[in-house]
Amino acid sequence: MNFAVILAAGKGKRFGKEKQFVLINNKPVIYYSLQKFNQAQEIDKIIVVTLKNRIQLVNQLIKKYMFSKVSDVIIGGEERQDSVQNALKILPKRGYVAIHDAARPIFSFDLVKQGFKDIRKYKACIPVIPIQDTLKIVRKSFVELTLDRSKLYYVQTPQFFDIELLKKACHKAYQDNYYATDDANLIERMGEKVHIIPGSKKNIKITDKNDLQLIKSLL
Repeated sequence: MNFAVILAAGKGKRFGKEKQFVLINNKPVIYYSLQKFNQAQEIDKIIVVTLKNRIQLVNQLIKKYMFSKVSDVIIGGEERQDSVQNALKILPKRGYVAIHDAARPIFSFDLVKQGFKDIRKYKACIPVIPIQDTLKIVRKSFVELTLDRSKLYYVQTPQFFDIELLKKACHKAYQDNYYATDDANLIERMGEKVHIIPGSKKNIKITDKNDLQLIKSLL
């Protein structure tokens, strides 16, 4: 089976509020991820990981918009990785999963299709776009090194995984007291290869309030 896990448990400390519930076109940001996964032919079940005080709101959204593929709405953890782990606990050992940040409301059906196609061969696939800017490492106000941008990419979600492999990777991370900023890093540190697939410039992650207007224009 193919699962989607939508991570919507962030407290939005830097943003100033829970950005996954900010309204865009009179609908909370999380609505757009729910809608896309619910319509995607490749998805069998959806799990939403959210804040304890937002479970009722998420359930209301599911009922109102008849998101029939949502099977569970669960409480997230302190960190992003903890929220992923909570979802993994209720996933079966066999199957495939797309892990997605609710703060990215714009992603395509083609990406979902490509991800679940490639995951059967590679076990871990992530969407990326090439970095076009020059990047430098700076120390004490002086440039230390210019990086080769031809090898650098922005990483997006959803990220696609073989469930059994991701469970093993997450388990090892907790054994090592290691926390990653994205799920693919957990796979990498086990020595497994992560395959890349084309991302999209439209797949923007909301990081500040200026992003809201841009996303509104793209929806």
